[in-house]
Amino acid sequence: MEHCASTERVPLNPETPNKQLSRLAIPVAIALSATVHGTGHAAPGPFGDGPAELEEVTVYARRLVPVSRVAATVTVISDSDLQRTLAGDVKQMVRYEPGLSVRSDPFRFGIDTFTIRGMTGNRVAVEVDGIPSAPGFAIGSYSDSGRAFPDLAFVKRVEILRGPASSLYGSDAIGGVVAMSTLTPDSLLAGGAVTGFRSEAGYDSGDDGWHAVAIGAGQIGSADLLLGYVHRQGNEADTAASVSPDPRDYDADSMLATAQFDSMPGGALTLTAEGGRLQQTTDVNAWELLVGSRFANTVVLSGDDSSQRFRTSVAQALDPTRAYDSADWILYWQGTDTRQDTHEERRAVPPRAPPLQLDRRFRFQERALGAEFTAVKDFERGGLAHDLVYGVEFSGTRLEEMRNGTQTNLVTGDTTKTILGETYPLRDFPNSDVTQAGVFAQDEIRFGAGRWSVIPALRVDYYDLSPKADSLYREDNPDAPVVGLGDTSISPKLGLTRRLGDSFSAYFQYANGFRAPPPEDVNIGLDLPLLNIRAIPNPDLKPEQSNGYEIGLRYESGEFRFTASGYYTDYDDFIESKVNLGADPETKVIIFQSQNITRARIYGTEVSATASAAEWAATLSGWTARLSAAWSKGQDLERNQPLNSVDPGSALVSLAYESASGAWRGELVTTAVAAKREVDRSRVDLYRTGSYVTLDLLGQADLGHGLTLDAGLFNLTDQDYIEWADVRGRPVGDPLIPYYTRPGRNVSVTLHWRY
Repeated sequence: MEHCASTERVPLNPETPNKQLSRLAIPVAIALSATVHGTGHAAPGPFGDGPAELEEVTVYARRLVPVSRVAATVTVISDSDLQRTLAGDVKQMVRYEPGLSVRSDPFRFGIDTFTIRGMTGNRVAVEVDGIPSAPGFAIGSYSDSGRAFPDLAFVKRVEILRGPASSLYGSDAIGGVVAMSTLTPDSLLAGGAVTGFRSEAGYDSGDDGWHAVAIGAGQIGSADLLLGYVHRQGNEADTAASVSPDPRDYDADSMLATAQFDSMPGGALTLTAEGGRLQQTTDVNAWELLVGSRFANTVVLSGDDSSQRFRTSVAQALDPTRAYDSADWILYWQGTDTRQDTHEERRAVPPRAPPLQLDRRFRFQERALGAEFTAVKDFERGGLAHDLVYGVEFSGTRLEEMRNGTQTNLVTGDTTKTILGETYPLRDFPNSDVTQAGVFAQDEIRFGAGRWSVIPALRVDYYDLSPKADSLYREDNPDAPVVGLGDTSISPKLGLTRRLGDSFSAYFQYANGFRAPPPEDVNIGLDLPLLNIRAIPNPDLKPEQSNGYEIGLRYESGEFRFTASGYYTDYDDFIESKVNLGADPETKVIIFQSQNITRARIYGTEVSATASAAEWAATLSGWTARLSAAWSKGQDLERNQPLNSVDPGSALVSLAYESASGAWRGELVTTAVAAKREVDRSRVDLYRTGSYVTLDLLGQADLGHGLTLDAGLFNLTDQDYIEWADVRGRPVGDPLIPYYTRPGRNVSVTLHWRY
């Protein structure tokens, strides 16, 4: 994305933080009253399901473990939470989870990826049904593959592990893990039913979007089958700012097919095929004639983009043996294909340049073949109870990237394959094969009548990068060295939990994380002679390392649940992509190279409480309250500057009511976000977001005959605000900043039918 500077604009939200936060006074008081006096578990989502048993999670130990025995912070989002909050994408999925965010681009590329405790991009591992999701890749203003996610209509459950998790998940889990589970035939065939069906249709005024879902399941002989289809279409996202968003049309289709065979030799077998396609066109009007930028003479700029993803897998849950009580293996083949075409027209700049037409094309392809085996064994020895999980993983990935382009003189019609000194087609890094293998084990050792648990874990990973410099790469980078890497990393973890009576428990965890150098950072080859810029490989890049410490306290009694935690993480050899090294003393060309930052740190606190008010006062039966908040701070210790990837502090208060019959329910959600003040402005004076408060009203009604209506009125007060995750890195006075303003008052409605 091009950074453009001009005079500083008036802040979008001029109210002082005190005035903004004062709006919270009444809902906070109500929620705290219910929280203090309530006694019991509350549902995991902000909407609430009333009383619920304490959840079990799998992301922490790759097996079902009660939350009370987890020495970390785990966020759980169920399919019912997704339905009630009308989440249509991953950004909406985490909007009610302080400390989590998803970056998005309002101009062309849309949703990017997660940020967890200041770690973002490919530093957060994403898994779908236990299979690692493809990483994202971006270079320049015209190329951004993003990350691919399954459609949320197919998602049954999301577990988000906050903090380093490489001891079980290897590289890319240095910031945390987002583990998604998709629907299975059992999800629709409840209570012994032989057929099941669910469908939905919905509308979102935020982007004038429509969607339709059809999912069916049934038994055919000894097999349980599921087949699902989702279609979404819409336009550009609205904005509360006084600018017109860039016109955009998108069209997306997703499919899921699953077959389960329970009576197979050795154990139940599951076959899964899942994938989707996205097609969108965008007129990037905001960049046209943009003063002070490389687009100052651009009169037309449009994008025609498409992406496809597929995943196929075969998995088996093995029958018990002497080596394990339960085990499963999975073999998968998956891939993503990104195509982004850019059409640009430039006016004449006499006498240097005639009017020009530039057509650029970006291609990025990823293919991965992998296998995993995980086993669980419970046993007792020496008066100690052991819950052991162990396994192995292997994956081989091929990455291919290419850019092409043509420049046309609109006066003479002459064409050339050279644009800004780059001769197309070209590759920015050589085709690369990445081989990864890991062996891991984690044991939960319980003693003292189960009051104490010690949880040691260890993982050993092997990483190999093998670039293949073909003729296309060599034509543009004849002298650049092609660097291969091979490395082994050891990631330990040690957790400790202590049950303090029937209601309280405390935990402590140390966790090590690592991230192998990405291929594009090791072997980047970008040369722009007209801009006097060159990016060079770095054969000396080392893996990023982290050492994280977390301590927490949990309370659960009746219908009240409270959790508080604090964390501190040191990062060594942090990789910063394309660092400006200054001008080469001989050629005077400005050199960019990815570098290891010696050290960085992030620390913070998180708190959440959920409660039902029924036991406090009979007249409050049906009322549920939730309070959650997150705050963190990050610092680049090499340069003594803040880390810009860290989100500002935020808090959420929700108050929900469900009728005695369960026929309808409603919820008011208040979200407060602090101003972003600590920003690294040592290189560029960066824009900082102000504080804001939003109110959302959610409702659900059971219409009978399997019909359910969900509705949401978002940003009730029509608040004018920008999220830091979207705008970080943009300079003060950038005229593009208003386009990042989130939608004003908007509504979303979805009708569900289940049979």
